[in-house]
Amino acid sequence: MSRGSASGLLALVGLLAGSRTEADSDRLAKGRELYEQGCQSCHGSDGRGNPQWESAVRPIEFTDCGTTSEATEVWTTVVKKGGPARGLDSAMPAFEGAYSDDELGAIVAFIRSFCPQAERYPPGDLNFRRLLRTGKAFPEQEVVLRASQRPDAATRETEIEILYENRLGPTFQYELVLPLRTRTSVPGEGTGIGDVELEAKKVVYFSPGRLEILSVGLGLGLPTGSEDEGLGSGTVTFAPLLAFGKAWGRSVLQVHAVAELPADSSRADPELGYALGLSHALGPVTTAFTPALEFVGAYNPKTHEHDYAVWGELSKPLNKLGHVIASVGVQAPIRPQDASWKLEMYLLWDFGDGPFWIGW
Repeated sequence: MSRGSASGLLALVGLLAGSRTEADSDRLAKGRELYEQGCQSCHGSDGRGNPQWESAVRPIEFTDCGTTSEATEVWTTVVKKGGPARGLDSAMPAFEGAYSDDELGAIVAFIRSFCPQAERYPPGDLNFRRLLRTGKAFPEQEVVLRASQRPDAATRETEIEILYENRLGPTFQYELVLPLRTRTSVPGEGTGIGDVELEAKKVVYFSPGRLEILSVGLGLGLPTGSEDEGLGSGTVTFAPLLAFGKAWGRSVLQVHAVAELPADSSRADPELGYALGLSHALGPVTTAFTPALEFVGAYNPKTHEHDYAVWGELSKPLNKLGHVIASVGVQAPIRPQDASWKLEMYLLWDFGDGPFWIGW
């Protein structure tokens, strides 16, 4: 490329960037104007709520970055249709008809600017629906109760997992997993607590425009389960992981990969696990029925055994706010061919969005 061509390309990039910045500034200016007209009397000039506002319900604080990073669809629904549309208080009125969709978008953009670190927080538009087996890339504040059942008489087994995930700052999350086996008919196996898992995860890339998010993390398996009862590996296990999500409208691809590396290779073999899930919301992504297919597998590099299965599932928020979600699915094993099928479900509460009992 000639020096003149390179200079021209740089000038074009600079011009496009400048135009985008100018457009964003114009949008925020318009959002501020509309906010001052229709929102400031209740929510205050600083977004913390007007102390003179007479109501038993105090407006949420827009300076809370975890709140303002919620999905755009949630914000526009509340502004357009009022609080009751999301199971919230009727003190939040509906502005449908008062503003165009572009104006609503400008208001939401300005509301998000109250967060002093808004650009560091992955927006809720990247908080894709949790699948049964493919781990999420988005940092969450959730409690998940997951239960699985093998109905086949020869391998009948019931397992429960309790997951606690908490977000620290814009991009970091830690997780605790407590596995329990409550019933089994498999010879040589017993019931009780399995190996407890700890995990740390950090978002390393996200793009609101491209609807992409990438996280890396490290898991730690603790040998709390009995080896004799088939509940644990008997050794500490390290598990580096990667999680990726990408959306095209209401369709979402999620990918998860993990390497389980035992500290004592004489007690447990290393294993490479992977999961790929494709889902499609049948309506607004935060409240709709969402069917999904997952391809899940594990490879043992020591024995060269490769097991994999397909999952079909359906999830749906149970309330209007969308922070209590249920999912149910079926595993169809492909390899080994004699493996039995499995039922699984989860109940999820996103406590970052508020108490369990609100939003109904």
